[in-house]
Amino acid sequence: MLSPQTIATVKATAPVMQEHGETITKHMYAKLLRDPAIRSIFDPTHQRNGTQAKALAGAVAAYAANIDNLAVLGPAVERIAERHVSLQVQPYHYDIVGTNLLGSVADVLGNAATPAIIHAWTEAWMELRDIFVGVEQAKYKDNQGAPGGWYGWRRFKVARAENESSVIRSLYLEPEDGGAILSFRAGQYLTLRLPVPGHGPLLRHYSLSGAPNGTSYRISVKREAAPLAGLPDGLGSTFLHRHLSVGDVVDVAPPAGSFTAPDGNAPLFLLAGGVGITPMISVAETELAAGSTRPLHLFHAVRDRSHHAFGPALRTLAARHANLSVSIFYEQADASDQVGVHHDQVGRIDPASLVTLPHAAGAHYMVCGPTGFMASMIKGLRTAGVPADRIRYEFFGSHEEELLD
Repeated sequence: MLSPQTIATVKATAPVMQEHGETITKHMYAKLLRDPAIRSIFDPTHQRNGTQAKALAGAVAAYAANIDNLAVLGPAVERIAERHVSLQVQPYHYDIVGTNLLGSVADVLGNAATPAIIHAWTEAWMELRDIFVGVEQAKYKDNQGAPGGWYGWRRFKVARAENESSVIRSLYLEPEDGGAILSFRAGQYLTLRLPVPGHGPLLRHYSLSGAPNGTSYRISVKREAAPLAGLPDGLGSTFLHRHLSVGDVVDVAPPAGSFTAPDGNAPLFLLAGGVGITPMISVAETELAAGSTRPLHLFHAVRDRSHHAFGPALRTLAARHANLSVSIFYEQADASDQVGVHHDQVGRIDPASLVTLPHAAGAHYMVCGPTGFMASMIKGLRTAGVPADRIRYEFFGSHEEELLD
């Protein structure tokens, strides 16, 4: 329990910490990532573009602003804890991060970081550490104790591989030990530890792209090209596309993630951009396999037919279930693309038009895809009057911004 003096000091210094937050966290990561054991759990892309530092600075600022009412941070704690569990974060990681973070506070703020301020922020960090450790250790215990569950890393072999489009490849993973596997909630992801030559073990997250079946997991991975000239292609996705073959083995952590469909029978609109279709397929298949009769409307925006994954499978699924409709939007179409077969419309999804469709009243919306796509969809839905609590979204990577603001 934090003392009144600590709470008062942290709240009084919160504006200063917010002003210098990104400078402090960038300074911290520069020191922290010298340790190979720590560096392996971070995606280098999020270091190059600064999203990791921004995300941590935002989290610290939110914590400071609400330090006298931490209950409001519950959803954020749950989301971050899910990601930490997928990465197998342990208590000692918090100790290392805390030492480096507080050291960076002192380095960046200089004489302004008085002993009293450092003491208060040390106590505040330890309180935050204990909150996360408690939540995460409970999740580890639940995963280990559930049917087919495990703790840490488990070896899975590639049982099957299929190309879904010119850039997306599906891998079917089965446990090497032949045992049962943990079930999962549709929309969750797997974390793989990849033995990429020359780079050491890389930890990468990939959405599960099917309904639970008790014997295998399917992930569907987009091969990521270099974001800018002079930078490498995505290390993890390139390895999975070009170097991982049937029979190969990778380490896998238990399923994780909080991007899941709301319970109940309210209509559900699934908005996917590109490879953001992967968790949406899982949601649709799981709902239908469970006998759900809630209206499901899936909208998929894709560049063109060569980039279009799972089109025939979704058409077949919709033909078998009256409560599922599928609408495909191509950004570019040519003369060979047939309306109603390959795509339904040319152009982009218009959020304003979605709220006029049947079942839109009281519907929930799930959004996944590139950040620009999600920002456009969410802004459009909010402008059209959809309440924030009926919109869920998932980033591929660091939660660098709150799109519902």
